[in-house]
Amino acid sequence: MDRKEGQSMDLALLEDFLELAREMNFSRAAENRNLTQPAFSRRIRTLESAIQTPLVVRTTRQVALTPAGKAFQSRAEVIVRLLSDARLEALEAAGQAQRFLNLAATHALSYTFVPRWLMQVAGPGEVGTLNMVSDTHRQCTRLMESGDVNFFICHRGPVGPSVLPERQFTYHTIGRDSLVPLCAPDSGGHPIWNLEAGLPDIPFISYAAASGLHTILESYWAVYGRPPFHVAMSSVLASANLEMAKEGQGVAFLPLSLAEPELSRGSLVRCARKDSDILVEVVIYRPRSRLSAHSEVFWQKTVSVGVM
Repeated sequence: MDRKEGQSMDLALLEDFLELAREMNFSRAAENRNLTQPAFSRRIRTLESAIQTPLVVRTTRQVALTPAGKAFQSRAEVIVRLLSDARLEALEAAGQAQRFLNLAATHALSYTFVPRWLMQVAGPGEVGTLNMVSDTHRQCTRLMESGDVNFFICHRGPVGPSVLPERQFTYHTIGRDSLVPLCAPDSGGHPIWNLEAGLPDIPFISYAAASGLHTILESYWAVYGRPPFHVAMSSVLASANLEMAKEGQGVAFLPLSLAEPELSRGSLVRCARKDSDILVEVVIYRPRSRLSAHSEVFWQKTVSVGVM
């Protein structure tokens, strides 16, 4: 192999590889990177040529990282993040850095919890220009890993894997919430389905895999046991699951922060006692590396404010 070829790579190739490592599927990764699959595959081969070793094992059914690919993934994540941080530092040193915050939040929190919390942390003048992305949990973590946002607000369950790699990111608890089993009431105001009655085959309105609430529930039930559900339908949006539960389609475990108005109106009712609620935290993530001066001030205010 030519020596120059072995040394040639650019940031976009690293981002391509990281997308493939997350999706483990060439078609989905190519689509996410706005490339055709043949062009995306060529770019992965170019990166492997630059690294001088295979990073991916390709079969007709699946994609897997080689041992070299697994080792390279963690380093590539750091490189992409550090370059983004370095750009911000350079702009700050040149006096061109703006007072803006790049923040991502899951759909379930962006319309209810986050606006109230932001006003508690700082007023509009202190926040500066806010670029807030509301998206799925999966997409928000991608934005954090790529350095496109510096803060990420989401739910964190009592058990289960870390949302982001602990060696690169840290978090602070900013709120408490619960995932509550809810359904529509019958004509007498009682739940159509009662989880405590021991009835089998209760229709469950689940979360799609891209939702962080899906991971929280699956991790919790893996430890404490799954209710007698069968999945009737699923959605990536908690708000969509709320509407389907109101229509009598099944039981949904919904964030209390989102569903409380419907509980007060009686359009949703509890399917079990309160001790069946799954207690969760609302947390904000940030990279461990230094951020812009404005973002660091915002973080200090975040940790000084009490938990909502």
